[in-house]
Amino acid sequence: MHNRIILLLLWCIAAATACRKTEYTTIAEPAYLRIFNNLDYNITVDNKEAPQPFLTFLMDPELDADGTPVAAQTTGDFLDKRAAWARPYPDAVNTTLFQTEYPGSARVLAGPVLNGYDLSSWAQVPAGKHRVMFLSRPISEVPFFQLPKDLRRQIIIDTVMDFSSREVYTMHVLEKDVDTKTPGIYVRKETFIHQPFSDSMVYVNFYNLSSSGFFERGKLQNISEINNLKMKDTMNVYYTLNKIGDHNEAIPIAGHKGALMGAVIRSHDPAVHPYYNFPLFPDTTAGKIYNGKAAQTFTFLAPPYTFESNPFVQHMHESNGRFTALQVGPPNTGGFIAFPMVADFLTGMVVTIRSGKYLNRSFATINTVEYVNGKFYLMTIQRKYEPPVY
Repeated sequence: MHNRIILLLLWCIAAATACRKTEYTTIAEPAYLRIFNNLDYNITVDNKEAPQPFLTFLMDPELDADGTPVAAQTTGDFLDKRAAWARPYPDAVNTTLFQTEYPGSARVLAGPVLNGYDLSSWAQVPAGKHRVMFLSRPISEVPFFQLPKDLRRQIIIDTVMDFSSREVYTMHVLEKDVDTKTPGIYVRKETFIHQPFSDSMVYVNFYNLSSSGFFERGKLQNISEINNLKMKDTMNVYYTLNKIGDHNEAIPIAGHKGALMGAVIRSHDPAVHPYYNFPLFPDTTAGKIYNGKAAQTFTFLAPPYTFESNPFVQHMHESNGRFTALQVGPPNTGGFIAFPMVADFLTGMVVTIRSGKYLNRSFATINTVEYVNGKFYLMTIQRKYEPPVY
């Protein structure tokens, strides 16, 4: 009997220990962090010795006596160049080792739905001050801490960041100056979770995060194949909403062609830029459930040019940075656009998904467009929606 009691006590202790191991489901005071690698060097004779733009992110690293990282509280490895579209949710079936953002498909404690916005593409990290380090690493499948010691010493950024509790942060590693190619960190404390956005409007803001001097001296790949990839440090942006015709042509919707949004100024100031909006359902002939195939076109023009006075024809005339255009929509949409981008396969910046009893239902989103050294990138944030009913 005595032995049975002892065994029962040991079982209870083991069971309690096992339960404690599985109770860790959140961080008491979290901040939410998402990271993009914007480094994209063209390998030339002048910069062939520059660090590879293939990175490892470390938070609160542990260093040995020689200053080489041997462990870290948080590790984001295999951080490759960012993708054109940062989707509003993680790719659950992605098994690719190389990551186009952090956390990407890495198994981390993801952000929740906060104030109606899906933060599952952000990682939870403890709020407060943290040492943040980025290192250039070899392009290989060997995890960072299994690399030889001499390959764990290429520190390109080492700084301290302070994250506030329950705030959302978007961090970029980018080139600060086109001549020195010095990498640095840009961290934006997002405000969309605190703003009273309407669910019947789509919101978008714009940033030019290019290097200092990029417009004047930066070099582009494939510049001989396409025109109007550069834009000046001060531009105005106009939007046009399109429905997609039977032959995949973009047809402007009445009342939503060439509407002025505002100025886009090159800067690394982390202040959040104004959000502009347009209707979720601009086409009055469509239902208020599904948008139909749609695309959004953003035209960038240097003052004093306006949408009406735009003298440049894409792919025909080089504007020397005074004009470019980004179109977000379904693949293979016709038109002469320097920057075609596929986001939602049906509706571009609008998320269209099965929800409730509807096969296709369109939802408004929050979007950020970033231009960095001759490339456009889009980050889309989705609202919470009802699951499908079958």
